[in-house]
Amino acid sequence: MDNDTVQLIGGPCGQHGPYTFYKAFKYTKDGIKRIMTLSEFFFVKLWMDSDLVCIGELQLLWIDKNSEQVLASLRLYFLPENTPEGRMDHGEKNECVT
Repeated sequence: MDNDTVQLIGGPCGQHGPYTFYKAFKYTKDGIKRIMTLSEFFFVKLWMDSDLVCIGELQLLWIDKNSEQVLASLRLYFLPENTPEGRMDHGEKNECVT
């Protein structure tokens, strides 16, 4: 998605230095107009040549006045089996000895 297809929605909700923050943006994908707001969850494919998919949460949305770029901050959630340590067994087994 490039800046030409992203349009910020509503007025600014805050400013800090050269950054102006917003609550939502709209974009068009496959001919369908969509709106994404802060705290929304969505699927993210991190690399084009990989089947690895995680869940993203939109945390911040802002424009950098120096570069005129629309930027976003995401929190990514991975399945344990997609981390370097992998899925681990947890819990404890209690054996009752009498």
